[in-house]
Amino acid sequence: MSEEKKKQIREQVGVVLLAGVLVMSGLLLIKQPDAPATFTESAITNPRSNVTEKPTENSSPSSNKTGLININKASLEELDTLPGVGPSTAQKILDYRKQNGPFPNIEAIDNVSGIGPAKYAEIKDLITI
Repeated sequence: MSEEKKKQIREQVGVVLLAGVLVMSGLLLIKQPDAPATFTESAITNPRSNVTEKPTENSSPSSNKTGLININKASLEELDTLPGVGPSTAQKILDYRKQNGPFPNIEAIDNVSGIGPAKYAEIKDLITI
């Protein structure tokens, strides 16, 4: 396993642990009287996904810090974490990538059999190239 993958796993475990501590302590849901709310949305947007941050316009597509899945580099297991993408569709993405080379943009994933407009709409904010 590469050092980059190990680092990514450690970061994901850390985020999950921190989210669990916050939820268990009630800090995520409890607002003090007359105090501004600190948390406006949960950091965990999809329990099946490894996306832990909301992407911003300034997010770097090559950065692991964005939490986005790079469809040109992702493994079957990583693609399988996307909503509506199971092992079969994940394999189709890998096969398409092998036959056609890297995706030029995220929209090109809809060329993969099994990824239609509805599924693309569901995953577009979770993927990058």
